Amino acid sequence: MKNFIKKIIDNDIKNGLSINKLKFRFSPEPNGFLHIGHIKSLYINFKLSKIYNSKINLRFDDTNPNNINKYYVNNIIKDIKWLGFKYNKICYTSNYFNILYKWAIKLIKLKKAYIQKFKNNKIYNIYNIKKNIYIFKNMKIGKYNENTYVLRAKINMKSKNFYLNDPIMYRIIKKPHFRTNNKWYIYPTYDWAHGQSDYIEKITHSLCSIEFQNHKLLYNWFIKNIYNKKFNKIIPKQIEFSRLNIIDSITSKRKLKILKKKKIIKNYYDPRLCTISSFKKKGYKPNFLINFIKKIGYSKRENNISINKLDIEIKKKLINKSNKLMVIINPIKITIINYPKNKIKWIKLNNNKKIPFTKKIYIEKKDFKKNKSKNFFRLNKINYVRLKYSFIIKLYKIKKKKIYCKIYNKNKINKYKIKSTIQWISNKYFKYINILFYKYIYFKKNKIINLNTIKKKKALSDITINNIKNNKIYQFHRIGFFYLYKKNFFKKILLFKKKKKK
Repeated sequence: MKNFIKKIIDNDIKNGLSINKLKFRFSPEPNGFLHIGHIKSLYINFKLSKIYNSKINLRFDDTNPNNINKYYVNNIIKDIKWLGFKYNKICYTSNYFNILYKWAIKLIKLKKAYIQKFKNNKIYNIYNIKKNIYIFKNMKIGKYNENTYVLRAKINMKSKNFYLNDPIMYRIIKKPHFRTNNKWYIYPTYDWAHGQSDYIEKITHSLCSIEFQNHKLLYNWFIKNIYNKKFNKIIPKQIEFSRLNIIDSITSKRKLKILKKKKIIKNYYDPRLCTISSFKKKGYKPNFLINFIKKIGYSKRENNISINKLDIEIKKKLINKSNKLMVIINPIKITIINYPKNKIKWIKLNNNKKIPFTKKIYIEKKDFKKNKSKNFFRLNKINYVRLKYSFIIKLYKIKKKKIYCKIYNKNKINKYKIKSTIQWISNKYFKYINILFYKYIYFKKNKIINLNTIKKKKALSDITINNIKNNKIYQFHRIGFFYLYKKNFFKKILLFKKKKKK
């Protein structure tokens, strides 16, 4: 793992930071489900922890009771465990509300924080220390309504960096917190709580995505002004890396909530999403996702990735490992005129299983054309076609809408210039299955582009399906990869977008 982050850490060790004191953290806000972008942050933090044999905390940034709850906490923990990442300790920012409050009082006393009042559509800044402390204490116990007072850091309102323009540290929120209940009526903002939580936990390197780069000066300003050698000598260092932007699917928690509110999705397990839970539900394995992140790598440069790249990488993993099935979605029947009526030949598949071949079989409707057509190499008047694992056939005649074909000697394969192989199923020996086809849902300019993203199809499968098991991924020849999630019901798991014809 040679990268710019490791170089920074190695340099810090070289300059005196004890390797035994290295400590990392992953700090999600429990206001939604983890998605593919989070895997990048998880991988970087946990990989570094493993390299240096250091501790790592899972810390929940639970500073806003309006949009956090225990349900999200539990799902985040499940997803992280499923991915195989092991943390040393679970922490919550709410664990530190008391000390954050005391440090806020300290900043008021140092004239580095002040109360701002909102009344009659006017804003009043209060700089008197005693009055600030009095109001702030009353804010804490719920004496004032929401949107009447805030506590701001006093930094520089003229700074070109927006985050230094006297940022809000506390706001009044009169809603119970799932951990502290009604103990608090004021809650710290992310910028005030985040760096201080790192400092409290003795985190040495705070790794975050590039969007927080402009927060860095504020992160450092807060820690500098509450720093106490007796409390903790180590000052955490913020290091930014590029975030993973998926350009043709949704990772935004806000947009996911829009989909749920509009009842386009029932839950965040929906396979049309890029949440870790949805990948899990579709039968993905943790190493599929982690290997994808490894291949992308990380730097400070933005990653704009198509979700198709993930599907392509997973296809490479599955192509030789998944069990194969022959499935027909839109069947048409053909009769082999030179095959005995009652004969059954058992055809051996590449997984050592066998399926029966009979005089009448089904093939896909799209694999047949009545007339010859340029660039169509499947069944028609001029083409010889190989039936998967078995015979070579050619169209003989069409009579009263019935299709008749002939079998040709397989030993003379070179003579026929066969350009295509198609799947087939005996008309007597098959199983009905249901298939759900999906497309990823995505937004463009904040509008949902593709609402018709789910289709249910009934199909025919070869009889080897009788031996299939749950939690297995199957390849339907020339259709795709599918996951059995209940009896005779499959979901497509790799959702390639078809290229538009020029």
